[in-house]
Amino acid sequence: MHTSWDVVGAFFVALIVSYGFTPLVRKLAFKLNALDHPEKKKAHVHPTPLLGGVVIYMAFLASVIFSIEVDRVLLGIFIGATMLLLLGLVDDKIGMMPQLKLCVQGLAALTVFKFGLHVVSIEDYYLSMAFTIFWIVGITNAFNLLDNLNGLSSGIAVISSAFIAAMAFFDGDYLTATLACGIAGSCMGFLKYNFPKASIFMGDSGSLVLGFLLASVAIMGSWETEKISLSVSIPIIIFGYAIFDTALVTVIRLREKRSIFQGGKDHSSHILAFVGLKKKRAVLLIFAISFFLGISALVIKFAPTAAGGSTLGITALAMGSFGLRLLYLRKKMIRMKDAKQKKY
Repeated sequence: MHTSWDVVGAFFVALIVSYGFTPLVRKLAFKLNALDHPEKKKAHVHPTPLLGGVVIYMAFLASVIFSIEVDRVLLGIFIGATMLLLLGLVDDKIGMMPQLKLCVQGLAALTVFKFGLHVVSIEDYYLSMAFTIFWIVGITNAFNLLDNLNGLSSGIAVISSAFIAAMAFFDGDYLTATLACGIAGSCMGFLKYNFPKASIFMGDSGSLVLGFLLASVAIMGSWETEKISLSVSIPIIIFGYAIFDTALVTVIRLREKRSIFQGGKDHSSHILAFVGLKKKRAVLLIFAISFFLGISALVIKFAPTAAGGSTLGITALAMGSFGLRLLYLRKKMIRMKDAKQKKY
């Protein structure tokens, strides 16, 4: 039986572990040469440690062991998270083909499904398996892509997990609330060192683990409302900015006839920087948008159906308009870049 004390305990254990161990892991990264070295396309000018994902993983693991009993589903989640931690560490060190990364992510998602994590509302076995894999791989990659500016992915993870915890807590689902608070505490302690100008990066090992944990915990939660279409929209809106940025990048790369796996300065944060926002302000603006998306999800969850439907419509319209504006600014960026190249 889980209680509200488990929720509080998980948050503070994760916070203390991540805050206390990050400096130690940062020193270890220098000794192991696990560093992100400056390159032409990168903004930092000094080698920066890349083992932030290890801290987040350790802090979350500690919070769960301290607060709740590990059952079969949680064991599956930890196995999957461990797979992605190792995948990210290898990718950070020597690089890896995107297709291979997707295969490992799919295997991790299949693992948690086989250990009992599935969407309760989908009764068909194979349909449930397909949805579980699609959801987990999608959100995992969304947070991986979102890690394009210091503090962005970890900060959005704090906001998203806090709203998941709040909804689960009010529903009396203390297990989901405890896990979400463990994620929030892990990222909040780490954010102190990851916010611009960061002294440590989470690397792929961190962003992949974060996305995987958040996606898995979201499946465990109950999003029931009076209307199923509103219920389905709630976790999508909570992770709305990560999904939005992934969709934006995909559209831009397809429109510019580039591979969707090819990196570049085409994320929403880069476009905001183009209009003159400094890194910290861009990050804080995105945090604010993510926070208001969480508020929208709360309204949809607990307000009457009419109010929830209206909120969903307004939110979708606002994000769509924002996306169109960013696409216009991206075209302007390309035109200015081409004009500068022709000049020289």
